[in-house]
Amino acid sequence: MNFRIERGRAIALLLAVSIGLAVLFGGYSAAAYLRSPTTTEVFYRTLYVERGSLSHMGFFSNETVYKNGTSLRYYPEKITREIKGAYDYATSHAGKGTYSAVLRADYYVTANKERISLKNTTVRQWKGDFSGSFSIPVDFNMTDLKGALTELREGTGLYRASSDVYLTVSVSVPGRETFTQRIKLVRNTAGMLTFEGSSKSYKKVERTVNTTVNTVNFLGKDVAVSTGRTVFPIMAFAFALPPLGFAYTKREKKPTDELKGLKKFIVEGTPSDVPGDPVELDSVGDLGRVFDLVDKPIVHHVENGEDVYSITDGQVVYEYRPGNGGVG
Repeated sequence: MNFRIERGRAIALLLAVSIGLAVLFGGYSAAAYLRSPTTTEVFYRTLYVERGSLSHMGFFSNETVYKNGTSLRYYPEKITREIKGAYDYATSHAGKGTYSAVLRADYYVTANKERISLKNTTVRQWKGDFSGSFSIPVDFNMTDLKGALTELREGTGLYRASSDVYLTVSVSVPGRETFTQRIKLVRNTAGMLTFEGSSKSYKKVERTVNTTVNTVNFLGKDVAVSTGRTVFPIMAFAFALPPLGFAYTKREKKPTDELKGLKKFIVEGTPSDVPGDPVELDSVGDLGRVFDLVDKPIVHHVENGEDVYSITDGQVVYEYRPGNGGVG
């Protein structure tokens, strides 16, 4: 008896420890899944900035409306003699390098949407070294440009010839990408002159990504979240198995209803008082066979706290007591 008691206590203690560890690892599993395995931080740092722009002013053959030296977004082509300006470049961090700039006039005609080049000329060009910034004077002499276009038309007989006038700038700083800018002088349908691409800015940004592996503190030791998501659930399941297995083996099995097939033929009542001893049936099967043979109702009553099922056939009573027989 003492051995059984001690054995029972030992099993109860082991089950309690197993349940406690299962709950513990279950909690750590939840903590691991509530936290991201890694934390990613992104940092941006501006390495340098470059800016190039053209400032300009017009000089006119007729100063009735616009005075010489006026800076306009749109210049009337017919009265504009000259557009003078300055191209300014500047960069942060005192970058040192070289630059080159070219003012060009390209002449062409268009046939069936195809551009055919006639003549490319260099009006002026600049080169030099700089530290941090530089500035160059730029002069768009409209009188000279118109004269050159008229001369080309007359010399070729192509009176629909057109010209592109533009300034290209290229800046090179060691360790950087080349900064290029193209500023074009264009004529719109209203007969106004304007500049395309007169301002440009470029910022070089360095992107740094830092990734930190997150951990869960387990009994004073840091465990990676990704590892915890695998290990903790396995441990919780392993410690939960013994209590579950014990509960399964100890669970009470629901008794089967051996009279299920005869329920609709059973009535409650008191059996007939027939002299002599009843015929004791050993099983539910015997009760069913007697019922099939005599075709009489099965009467149920309780005798001394015991269920009794009986069939009366004339002077013979057949009885079945569940506690004494089997299914048979």
